[in-house]
Amino acid sequence: MGQARVTGLPTDTDTDTDTDTHAHAGASYPRPCTQRWGRIQPPRWLAGTLARPDSETSMAIPVASRWWIVTLLIVGTLLLISALALDRPNVVWQSHKPHCPLCRNEVREFSSRCGECRGEFDWVVAGEEESPVSHNSLSVLESEWLHDRLQELTVEEAAKRVAEFTGLSAEASAEYVKSVGRGDCGWCGGTKRNLDAEPPEPPEACPCCFGSGDSVACGGNRRVRMGDPTARRALHAYKTELDDLLRSEASGERRAREAQRLAEEFLSVHAGTQEASRIAYWVDIAEGGSQARTVTQAARERLDLVLKALRAEP
Repeated sequence: MGQARVTGLPTDTDTDTDTDTHAHAGASYPRPCTQRWGRIQPPRWLAGTLARPDSETSMAIPVASRWWIVTLLIVGTLLLISALALDRPNVVWQSHKPHCPLCRNEVREFSSRCGECRGEFDWVVAGEEESPVSHNSLSVLESEWLHDRLQELTVEEAAKRVAEFTGLSAEASAEYVKSVGRGDCGWCGGTKRNLDAEPPEPPEACPCCFGSGDSVACGGNRRVRMGDPTARRALHAYKTELDDLLRSEASGERRAREAQRLAEEFLSVHAGTQEASRIAYWVDIAEGGSQARTVTQAARERLDLVLKALRAEP
């Protein structure tokens, strides 16, 4: 007795339709294509990603790609280890001097190896807390005393005294004592202009701070930045050009103009560094051909004269 042939039975290779028609004894009914003969097949949108390796729709990673992934992991691990090995400790600043971070012995400026323990380190600029305090401008206490003294004497009396000691005009002296404060330039008193000259339009910039109003020794925060390699290289270039200028046969006017340019170029970038205190006061070079004073010395001398005038008894 022959058996009825069942048509429409699902097979393992039938994965193109979302539902199948299962016929039995002349009857047919749909069922999901995700279950075929007792094995769970992933949906078509997962084919090639999360499918099992033995499924017909899976996309296994080629052997060559596996080796590439392993190689990249090994190289990345080696690079990470190398980066950690090259991360050297920073130089330590103590008492305004650089010290080795390993043995704490003092080291040479801008060095990267200790002469005692031969340990290597990275050179860094001294932080604000490790930087020395500048004495080329008013401190907080001096600034408070000056303004208290100004109230006792009145601005007119204080300006008169300052004019006698400094040679400034009464108007310039009054402007100076009303403006000067903590961290200001001692030459112009923070006014940013040359008080020795008549006020033209526009006013002439201060010959020490070049219009910044801050003390070039500290940059206005009364801290001298130490260990700046770019400032040291700039200072070397400045001294080289200045020596060439002093040995040349240039006229006094040209010498003054070039000396001013060299000082302004340096201080506009490196004011507040320890190298700034070595910049020559270009007015002295223009007048006498020498560099007996530095910019910071000239500014502090005027500031001392102002304080002396205000301390004097009538």
